[in-house]
Amino acid sequence: MLKTNAREALRGRYWRSFWGCFLIAMLGGGGAVNVSFLYSPENTAYYLENLPSYLLAWLAIVSVIGAICGVLWNIFLTGPLQVGSNRYFMESRQTPSPISTFFSVFHTPYLNVVKVSFLTSLKIFAGMILFLIPGIYWAYCYALVPYLLAENPYMSTSRAMELSREMMYGEKFHFFLLELSFLGWALLCVLTLGIGIYFLSPYLSATYAEFYAAMRAKALAQGLSTTQELGGFVRHKETF
Repeated sequence: MLKTNAREALRGRYWRSFWGCFLIAMLGGGGAVNVSFLYSPENTAYYLENLPSYLLAWLAIVSVIGAICGVLWNIFLTGPLQVGSNRYFMESRQTPSPISTFFSVFHTPYLNVVKVSFLTSLKIFAGMILFLIPGIYWAYCYALVPYLLAENPYMSTSRAMELSREMMYGEKFHFFLLELSFLGWALLCVLTLGIGIYFLSPYLSATYAEFYAAMRAKALAQGLSTTQELGGFVRHKETF
């Protein structure tokens, strides 16, 4: 049902969603600095033996700066863009939303979105590094935090985590099965050397938006939240 609703939401809006997702993918990955070729087994010994010490020092400095820039890029751009993308697909469920919605998060309270997204990701990352199983568990518990921020960007970190955890209670395995249902599509993307993921992204995002809509309705019905806290999504009339 979620996938059927997602396909219906994308009817006549697929290519707009595609270009929005493509742009977000380009910007979201822009902070990565790929220096892996420097550390391949066949090249490492060569560089160590032939590069002057001052060049090695500069290489180390550049690598550190690149890593720091990548982290900052993810914190201040990638996380907020994910929230903006979620808002776009939630709005598009009913009415076509402009591509500018992807960037709507870069207004007040942008820094709160950055903070909540960062602290949530940090907790999940720490769980993955220290104890793999808790990290995976937390990833599913807090899967709805970006959607909650898309709907209410003023929500605090503790409240966003708490509400996401309550909304995902009894639903984590269902969400896992929903992700697993895209395995066949993922394999096709591999066969296209990863290019297919750009065409699949709108379908994925629209389906996950439908999942959040269902969890949101459950939360309101069970009294976990109110329409004052989750006030819905502004629907744009623009068609550009």
